[in-house]
Amino acid sequence: MTLQLAGLDPRVRASAELALSWAAAYGIPVVVTSTYRSWAEQVRLRKQFDACTASGEKITPKNPKPACRYPANQPGDSAHNYRWAWDSVVAPEYQWAWTYLRRMAGFHVPAADEIHAEVPNWRAYLPAALKRG
Repeated sequence: MTLQLAGLDPRVRASAELALSWAAAYGIPVVVTSTYRSWAEQVRLRKQFDACTASGEKITPKNPKPACRYPANQPGDSAHNYRWAWDSVVAPEYQWAWTYLRRMAGFHVPAADEIHAEVPNWRAYLPAALKRG
């Protein structure tokens, strides 16, 4: 098991490890930046996101302010809270290939948030009591 993926659900981790092994085979250096997030961590990230958007900042990976580079969902509306998502970064010249490899490993990688990979349609797997209405 890759230690950097330890926070993922074991079934999700297996697919993430597959994607990382393919990246290694192609010489793509990958840095995993986030897996499981506690409720408190998701609250913190969402507050940063809200502050950025309220100030008129554009959320983009090229924003010089680290807190304004990536979107963050509300707590409970993030696959990270359920161990079903992970974030990773690669050099810009590898982004297209890294996105492709994660999709081939079965992940949904949003076009607007290419560092993020999640179980497709993950909300469908939540117990009804946890689904946001």
